[in-house]
Amino acid sequence: MKFTNKLIGFIIFCVLSSVGVVLLGGGVSLRGLAIETQKQNISRLIDVMDEQLAMEDSEPRFAFWLPELLRAHSVLELTVEKNGIVSYDFKALTPETVAVTVFLKEYHFELQENSDFTAKVVMLSPYYAMEYPLELFAGISMGLLITLFGLIIAIRLLKKGMYGAELLSMRSYKILNGDHVKVAVGSESEWPKATSRAFDKLIADLEDTKHERSRFDSYMRTNAFVDASTGIGNRDFFLNQLEAMLSDPSVIAGTVIKIELYELSQLNYDYGVASVDEMVKSVSELLSKFVDRFTGSVLARYRGDQFMILLPRITGSESEIVMKQLYKLLTRVGLSTRVDCDELFYTGVAIYHYGEKAEEVLENVDQALKIAVLQGCSGWFLYEQDELTPVYAKGTVRWRGLFEQTFKNNAFHYEQQLILSMADNQVLGHEIYPKLQDENNEWIHAGVFLPMAEKCGVLKRIDRLTVEHAISNLETSDPIACGINLDIQSYLDKRFMRAVYLDIIRLPVALRSLLYFEIHEYQINRNLAMLLEPAKNLKALGCCIAVDMVGQDVVDSSYIKKLNVDVIKIHPSLVRDLHKRLINQLAIRSILGGTVNLATTVVAVGVESKGEWDALNKLGVYGAQGYFCNQVSVLAES
Repeated sequence: MKFTNKLIGFIIFCVLSSVGVVLLGGGVSLRGLAIETQKQNISRLIDVMDEQLAMEDSEPRFAFWLPELLRAHSVLELTVEKNGIVSYDFKALTPETVAVTVFLKEYHFELQENSDFTAKVVMLSPYYAMEYPLELFAGISMGLLITLFGLIIAIRLLKKGMYGAELLSMRSYKILNGDHVKVAVGSESEWPKATSRAFDKLIADLEDTKHERSRFDSYMRTNAFVDASTGIGNRDFFLNQLEAMLSDPSVIAGTVIKIELYELSQLNYDYGVASVDEMVKSVSELLSKFVDRFTGSVLARYRGDQFMILLPRITGSESEIVMKQLYKLLTRVGLSTRVDCDELFYTGVAIYHYGEKAEEVLENVDQALKIAVLQGCSGWFLYEQDELTPVYAKGTVRWRGLFEQTFKNNAFHYEQQLILSMADNQVLGHEIYPKLQDENNEWIHAGVFLPMAEKCGVLKRIDRLTVEHAISNLETSDPIACGINLDIQSYLDKRFMRAVYLDIIRLPVALRSLLYFEIHEYQINRNLAMLLEPAKNLKALGCCIAVDMVGQDVVDSSYIKKLNVDVIKIHPSLVRDLHKRLINQLAIRSILGGTVNLATTVVAVGVESKGEWDALNKLGVYGAQGYFCNQVSVLAES
């Protein structure tokens, strides 16, 4: 009620000031009137004296009767002078004279008939001996009581009338604080009514605009990277993901699978396009459920009759097991058309390794597919090539032993990747990744051992150490922003997060804002409701929320507002060769459009060339992270 209280206080001040001014003015006017009346009464005596002085008597006639009359009028002194010579002097010396000196009033007169005479009169003020009985104050008291009563009634009516304005004011503050969704519809008591309805309409229009922008963002990304018929990724999406995998040191190897629906054009002719499209959708749904079992897997419709599957960290014997499962699944799929599955599906398989060219991998898988078709009858063929046994091919028992030894020796190390501002090349912060050494003293990247840590049940322990390391870095003499990427299960574990909150609390408030907790966009889309509480708690402690892997999948971007996201990190698949790919630029523009009028900044991850850097800078991306950023930082320091 701050607004109403201020208004009421102002009105009370005005009323009381007005009453005070009236009383003070009345008192001053009454005093002046009394003095003026007393002066007029004395002036009449002076006029009589003036007439008698005009007579040429040796002694003025008033000398006999004037003293008694002067005493009756409370005159204490009367002096009549002619040219500085006293002609008549009267003094009424009483015991009270000294005590009432401050109440004396002195008047000077010039006689009209005798212009050479002057008279000085000293007497008591007219209000000196005045009494003030209660009856005299009855009227004033009654007026003050009526004024006070009217003021109280007016204040009550004003409070009642301003209650609606207060509700509207409180609603305005909530809107300014970003809680407009909670006050989208105002109370019926709000006043003025027109303003309240205007707020309702503007908030509704704002929400519609945000939903429309989110739909537009999803539409742009969907049309750029999603096959319209099946709803899965298209050719551009797959190529982006493949190149990102090949340049990711944490993914040493993986499997690429190409599935071809043989003679699809003939099937369209025999059974009709609608029927065949329904069959393709069924196959797409079947493949989607199949690849969901593999972490980081990618499914795309490469062209009308071909599907591509990307399985990171699946190699060798694992690939054969996967293909046997997939082949068995495809031969049992129920189709609306009368097609023999043994003559429909042909599959080529190839193993890729870190650092290979995408063209080489695609050529290998095409060669495998051709061989599978030549063999006849639906089947699959694995393109054989020499490959090194990846480090993650260790068994679970060996991995568990390696983790326990690392925990025992406290041997986790952390690498840092700089994040630079694209405007002035200044360091915005860094992201830290854990790494460890195996029994051969070879460094293992986080992307390699973290999936195995999840299988071994020690991933939360590693996340806990990562948080402690980040906090200890912030306590150094020269702290900078630090980003940490925790597993989704760690965020959803209340016990784990409670320990993280306690670690954060011991940090000074100024340092908490330098701690960025990163979450995968894909995981946010699947666990948004459960992530609201930990994200809110982290924000309340002063930390920041970052979302990475943005653009890898097509999801609704409304989470940016719900989680109050501070940083969005674009997936490397959109950044790769950005200056050559207009579709990727269009997708990044749509991501930037989702942050308009928000305090969210956009950072590109995986920047490896000046062309990519320049293209991102031109698009208006705030920061960049990747190999090229380290080179820029070195040049800036030198």
